[in-house]
Amino acid sequence: MHKAIMFTRTLAGSVRNLFGQTRSSSRARTKAAISLIALAAAISLTTAVLVLPSKIMADNDQVRTFTVDVSLGFPYFQNNVNPAQTPEAFSPGDTFIQDGSIFPGGTIPMGKTNFDPNAPGAIGQYRARGTFTTDLANFLLAAAHDKRAAPDMAFASEMFSLSSDKSIILTDGTWPNAYFSATRVVLGGTGSFRDVVGEVHEENIGENKHGFCNFRVTFKIRTVGDGRGR
Repeated sequence: MHKAIMFTRTLAGSVRNLFGQTRSSSRARTKAAISLIALAAAISLTTAVLVLPSKIMADNDQVRTFTVDVSLGFPYFQNNVNPAQTPEAFSPGDTFIQDGSIFPGGTIPMGKTNFDPNAPGAIGQYRARGTFTTDLANFLLAAAHDKRAAPDMAFASEMFSLSSDKSIILTDGTWPNAYFSATRVVLGGTGSFRDVVGEVHEENIGENKHGFCNFRVTFKIRTVGDGRGR
């Protein structure tokens, strides 16, 4: 921010120097000065835009934070780019739809487990649809805690449907590979989550009894309107 202010002042000084010179080419120099002023204004405006969003989120005391665990299960459907690909494999461009169960945060242990996504205690249902951006080989590397693996597994939309009042939260963004994490966007919701925006930190914490992923998902959301007229 300080550098941007100093640069703006430097540009303004250049403009003053231009006006202080002889008037032999005043029309051309005036055009140049106007261009410099416009550029300085644009830099100041851009700097303000870059600074304000993070400050708004940091100072907003209406942000709600909560965490849930998700265990992926069945049904699972996959459409392969290469029809000859084995059913157990996946490749970039393959699409999928998968269901899962939502549990209170901290329910599912980390690592490779025998956790059953149909275990009692679920507080909602989960559904994802997406497109893989990496392949099975990269997933196996990540599952072995090899940091050379691709950090993202897919680009996916997620629907979190909570049993308490059938409210839904919809998120979108990159889907993290095993033992990686990603920051995703909260698109909105229904019911008690109507008119919310925010972001979600999603951590892939391991695998369950079916070999599918378990996630720990932390939401940071806030309400952006009163919901009237929608």
